[in-house]
Amino acid sequence: MPQKRKIALFVSAIGFGGAEKVVSLLLDELTKYFDVTLILLYDEIKLPLNKNAKIVILSKPGSSFKSNILARLYDNFKFIFKYQKALRKHNIEVAVSFLVRQNIMNGIAKMNNKQLKTIISERCFPSIMYSDQMATSFLTKLLIPYFYNKNDKLFSNSIYINNDLVSNYNIKIDTSVIYNPILTKDRKPKLKSYKNLEDIFNVVTVGRLIPVKNQKSIIEALSLLPSNFILDIYGDGELHDDLNLQSKELNIQDRIHFNGNVNNVKSHIVEKHCFVLSSITEGFPNVVLEAMSVGLPVICTNCMSGPLELLNDNEKVNILSGSFVKAKYGLLVNVDDAVGLSQAIKYMQNNIEERNMYSKLSFERAKTYDVSNIGIHVKNLIDSL
Repeated sequence: MPQKRKIALFVSAIGFGGAEKVVSLLLDELTKYFDVTLILLYDEIKLPLNKNAKIVILSKPGSSFKSNILARLYDNFKFIFKYQKALRKHNIEVAVSFLVRQNIMNGIAKMNNKQLKTIISERCFPSIMYSDQMATSFLTKLLIPYFYNKNDKLFSNSIYINNDLVSNYNIKIDTSVIYNPILTKDRKPKLKSYKNLEDIFNVVTVGRLIPVKNQKSIIEALSLLPSNFILDIYGDGELHDDLNLQSKELNIQDRIHFNGNVNNVKSHIVEKHCFVLSSITEGFPNVVLEAMSVGLPVICTNCMSGPLELLNDNEKVNILSGSFVKAKYGLLVNVDDAVGLSQAIKYMQNNIEERNMYSKLSFERAKTYDVSNIGIHVKNLIDSL
């Protein structure tokens, strides 16, 4: 039996973020074909990992991301050397990194080891995600073009991300799109029954409580709906107090439940009636796939990348302000349009047949992104080097 090729997956930690979920799922598939080492910057593992993968942690137990810029720079210099040492120690032939810091370190490793093959993965829309602070915007405009182009190949989870990298960051290496994986089941869970329009209608959203996820738009939309509309929010973050205050100012605090981070979020959301994504920008939203994989009908903002590809096969739509569009696999609304979002939620509640139709379409659509299919695409990309 031929010896498996040695590869590494490189990410900062395994928390509840989208990239971390992708890595944890891919481990199950890639360990079938490769000798896999998972390299982490920090000792944080909150998701299940395949037991056949070796785990290397580059920092001491208890270490975490530094907010102080000097401490962060010092950490990064240490990580650069420790990462390259780990690659040599484990005889890694192909290193696959996720997100900007690890991608830059992968480029540096490639510069210092010409025999190493490197693949980087961008998971967000960089010209928007990295533009909120002047220093971050300046550094990424400088570092991304130089170090990303030192790698062999790049894949993202949206054609729009690749276009952004080429147009705004002068990326010249080979780029491809591999969408996010999801675990699916053979049979669709039974949708929660809802027939009486006076009954409670449960809306759910999942995501970090940060500005780009824009949960304030859902809260505003809920305030425009009758009192039998209830919102469950899963996730935590810096805006928790602000969002809670907003709900109180709108006098709907009793209709909003902040549930924080949970394990196996699908088991919590499957009991709701519809899922809402309100993001200003996305890469390719895992949470929408998770909702679709349990048969929830979904409503998404038509943000820069992800929802249009997922819900309408990337066919462009024209959405009027204060309204929504019925796409192939769900409803689309304009970004930051609380009125349009409220109308879409109301439509899902009022139209039982349409809601059931989108439930079935969601479940079938999610199967396209099952980890067994996506894992083969990643395997083929690695095999191409």
